[in-house]
Amino acid sequence: MSMRDFWDIVREVIEQSDVVIEVLDARMPEQTRNRKVEKMINIARKPLIFAVNKSDLITTKTQKKHREILQKTAPSVFVSCRNRRGITFLKRKVFEIAKKRSRRWVNIGVIGYPNTGKSSLINALAGRKKAGVGAKPGFTRGVQWISAGPGIRLLDTPGVIPFSENNEIKQALTGVLDSSKIKYPEDVVEKIVQIFLNENKSALEKFYNIEIGKKQFNDIINEIGTIRNMLKKGGSVDIHRVYLTVINDWQKGKLLLK
Repeated sequence: MSMRDFWDIVREVIEQSDVVIEVLDARMPEQTRNRKVEKMINIARKPLIFAVNKSDLITTKTQKKHREILQKTAPSVFVSCRNRRGITFLKRKVFEIAKKRSRRWVNIGVIGYPNTGKSSLINALAGRKKAGVGAKPGFTRGVQWISAGPGIRLLDTPGVIPFSENNEIKQALTGVLDSSKIKYPEDVVEKIVQIFLNENKSALEKFYNIEIGKKQFNDIINEIGTIRNMLKKGGSVDIHRVYLTVINDWQKGKLLLK
């Protein structure tokens, strides 16, 4: 699908929807927002709701911090598609916002970056497996309406927002780009470490059994490599191996912000 075709579909989704849900990653909601789509929704005067998925990977304190920022733009509901947490509240919020509509159905468009959980959210809202779930962008094909119970209809589309080709960090953080294909893994790991230093330093320390204190990035990486025995012949730390390990731990949801 060309970028032009994609944006035509996004416009159609917005036009046909009473409410648009943008799915974000709870670990990095600001990085998984798409301001262009949000501007289009605003111009069309359609209500927007942020469904902040993977909330089971962060602390309640972090949720509160992110909610305070996101609520300035749109109502924000923290959910976990994996355990269906927050799904009922999200449905309630949709009805609350769309109650002025006179239609029989509330039409909901769901969009989001790859691996934020767009298809998983559709399945959770529908209460059964209706949309295909995959880890690669472009997995959802075609356009269809899906019933999500009395009064709710979901518009399932190829509504996964593509990343620009040069945005390697976002692709890596969301798991779209496999660790073995990342050209500059140091930049990705530096971003991951920075997220933990900002949000929950102790979680990173506990997971890798290290003490960060006032250590700089390179010292942190060396300590992880030493503790995990990721060494080259001669005893020096295999830095590249540490990078790939941290990225894989993040992408597989092992490295939690809680």
